[in-house]
Amino acid sequence: MQDLDLPLPLPYLRVDREGKITGSSALAQERFDLSKGHINSIIDEESIKKLSQFRWVSGLDSVKFELNMKTKDRALALFDVHLQWDLDDHANMILLPKDSANEKLTQKLMAIQHRLAETDFELLEKKEELEQVLRRLDELSGPFIPLSGELCMIPLFGDITADKINTISESCLQSVFKGNYEIILFDLTAVGEVRTDGVEKFIQLVKTLSFMTGNVIKLIGIKPDLAKVLNHYHLEQWVEFNHSLEQELRVYLNH
Repeated sequence: MQDLDLPLPLPYLRVDREGKITGSSALAQERFDLSKGHINSIIDEESIKKLSQFRWVSGLDSVKFELNMKTKDRALALFDVHLQWDLDDHANMILLPKDSANEKLTQKLMAIQHRLAETDFELLEKKEELEQVLRRLDELSGPFIPLSGELCMIPLFGDITADKINTISESCLQSVFKGNYEIILFDLTAVGEVRTDGVEKFIQLVKTLSFMTGNVIKLIGIKPDLAKVLNHYHLEQWVEFNHSLEQELRVYLNH
C-alpha cells in the first residue's frame, strides 16, 4: 500500500476492483486501521454489500453514498463516501465524517438564523420608525386651532381613515376638555377619499364633542359625495352643515 502525500482535508483511499487498498492519505491512516490492506476490514457487513454495488460500476462519474466504517476511535461511524473510478481502474474515495457534515450544516443554519434575526430586528426598527412617521402625519392632518376663547377649528387634510381619526381624537378631546369652547368647526374642504371605518370614527368624535360642549358641531366645506355619506347617519341632532369658513366666521364676528 502506497502512502499518498496529498494535501487533502479529509481521509482519502485508493482501492482496486478487488477491494485492495493501494494507497491512502495521512488522515486516512490516522483515522483507520489499514494494516489488513483491504477495504472490507474497515467497514461493517451491510456496508460491504452496499459497496459491492459500486465495485463494478464503469465510467468516470462520481457517486456518493453512506458507509458505516470502523475507525480507531469508534466501533462504527457513519461516513459520506465520494467515489470515482479513474482510468487505471482504481476507485478514489474521499471520506467525510457524517457528524462533521452535520456540525458544519448546523453551523451554517445557525449563521443563517443569526442573519435573519438581525434582519428581522432591522425591519422591526424600520417598521416602528414608519409607524411614528405615519402617526405624526395623521396628527398634522387634523390640527387643533383655537381661534378665540370660545371658538376653535379643526381642518382635516387627506383621506378620512380610522387610524387618522383615532390619532386626531386624542389631541382634539384633550384640547376641548382643557378649554371652554362653545363652537367647534370642522373644515372638510381638503378631505380626499372617505373610508367607511374612517367616517364611523369621525361620527363618534363629533357626537362626543357635541356632548362635551352641549352644542352642535359645525361642518364646513363638505363636498357633495361626503354630504351623501353623512346624510345616511341622520346627524341633525349633533351637527350643522355650513358652506364655507368665511361665512361661519362672519356670523360669529357679527354675533
